[in-house]
Amino acid sequence: MMQEVLGALSPRDEDIILDATAGAGGHAEMLLRAFDIGRLIALDADPKAVANVTARLAPFGDRATVVNANFSEIERVLQKLHITSINKALFDLGWNRTQLYDGRGLSFMKDEPLNMSYGVEPASGATARDMVNEWKEETIADIIFGYGEERYARRIAKAIVEAREHQPIETTLQLVDVIGGAVPAAYRRGRLHFATKTFQALRVAVNNELGVLDQGLRGAWNTLAPGGRIAVITFHSIEDRAVKRVFAEWARNKKGVLIAKKPITPTAEEIAHNPSSRSAKLRIIEKTAE
Repeated sequence: MMQEVLGALSPRDEDIILDATAGAGGHAEMLLRAFDIGRLIALDADPKAVANVTARLAPFGDRATVVNANFSEIERVLQKLHITSINKALFDLGWNRTQLYDGRGLSFMKDEPLNMSYGVEPASGATARDMVNEWKEETIADIIFGYGEERYARRIAKAIVEAREHQPIETTLQLVDVIGGAVPAAYRRGRLHFATKTFQALRVAVNNELGVLDQGLRGAWNTLAPGGRIAVITFHSIEDRAVKRVFAEWARNKKGVLIAKKPITPTAEEIAHNPSSRSAKLRIIEKTAE
């Protein structure tokens, strides 16, 4: 949603822009090429992503700064960089696809250790392996249902606890086998892979995604100059509801104005070119002048 992001942020030549989720660096490079931005700060919790984005943005010199940090640390990072306020902030909560197959256990299509942390250490303090092998059945079920909206959450949690009594669940494909044995045959043959929602839920829990998102949005807001904007791209309903709730709070308190009452979605052309964008939703809020 490159053009939608440009329209949402409406950057000006002297803006200081925060890319809170650098990923592969696509949005950061687009912004730096499209406008004579005063400065762009890009954050990512993944050291590999930081190295790649640093190389990608090297041609822009000191206009671009890439920092290895979770976006829950926005205020600390900006303070360390002696930046007192920003003009625009972008959060793209979609996948950095290079992470899917680099040994973190984020994909159910390849056998890898059950980690699922974006950073060197999980933001929650626990890996997926810790959760499935040590946490109570009820807690596991609540996570799978609450963060994955998985209707067979209790059956899956029960199967996990039973399986770990025989041997620890160490890898992604071990977990996939347990999930497959817990759900009905018709569900296993469905359009959506039967492990998708459970893996999503564990990933959200491991990385404390909703807590971190709330901290990140509020950190960006606290440093946002009057008239500045925050744009957020989400890819599943749980994230979108969290963003909608925070934006509604600021609008209700007359601290901000929603640029669009309903989220902006990709065009049919973009979905045809990039099918993974079909679930994307873009929300934008502008901070009112003080």
